[in-house]
Amino acid sequence: MNFQQFQEKFNKLKHGFPAYPNGSSKIDNADYGYSLYDVKNAYFVFDTSYSKDLIFIFDSFRAVDCCDGDYVIESERCYECVDVLKVYNSTYLNYCARTYNSHFCWDCGDSNNLFGCVHLKNKKFCIFNKQYSEEEYKQKVAELLKRPAEENLRQLKKLAMEYPVTVTNNGYSENSDYGNHVDYNKNMYLCFDCAHSEDCGYCYDAHHNKNCYDLTQSFHNQFCYESVDTSQSNNCFFMNKCGSMFDSSFCEECRNSNHLFGCYGLDKKEYCVLNKKYSKEEYEKIVKEIMDSYREQLK
Repeated sequence: MNFQQFQEKFNKLKHGFPAYPNGSSKIDNADYGYSLYDVKNAYFVFDTSYSKDLIFIFDSFRAVDCCDGDYVIESERCYECVDVLKVYNSTYLNYCARTYNSHFCWDCGDSNNLFGCVHLKNKKFCIFNKQYSEEEYKQKVAELLKRPAEENLRQLKKLAMEYPVTVTNNGYSENSDYGNHVDYNKNMYLCFDCAHSEDCGYCYDAHHNKNCYDLTQSFHNQFCYESVDTSQSNNCFFMNKCGSMFDSSFCEECRNSNHLFGCYGLDKKEYCVLNKKYSKEEYEKIVKEIMDSYREQLK
């Protein structure tokens, strides 16, 4: 079987299965969501993994007790937060990291008890970038929180316009070039919205990966290439919506398996090509034939 024949048979195989209803797995009490993995107690939540107790959340990872957020990462008790990392008990934050008990802030980090601040680092008890004592801060914030949120946001936007944006966000990362919002990483190239990863390139929205290239919305992988919505996998390439896989390629919607090639919707299987079971020797022979044809096609 050459690679073109394999592609034709895989497409026929895939279209012979009904689409999974919500593209999710390992979910508990998660209604009206899509593309969820290991999520519990969620309502209207999408593209989210390893999280619980959420309402109206999109594209988040390890979020707990959060509402109305987008890209909430390793954070807890957040409301109306976007692009936040390791944030706790805060509201209306944007592009903030390692911040707690703060409100209406933009691009602040390693801080606590801020209100309406922009571009502050290692600060506390500041209101619209002005320093206060702890007692003054609490008194003023109590009054400011009574105002409509739109009024506080307008004042924050006006303050933000006074500061140029000149650098990318690269927190606690080593040798990570040409990317943005990369935190706790090492040896990364052209990666965006990635954390706790090492030796990776061309990744987006991917965390806890090692030695991987071209990943999107994928977590806890090693030696993986060209994978989307795939987690806890090792030595896999061209995977889509798979989890806990090993030594597999060109698969979709497969779980807890190893040595699969061109399979769809399999769980706890091994040595299968196009969903058909083979011996180890037969499997290796067929895969080699297809991959040799694939390499010739690339020349």
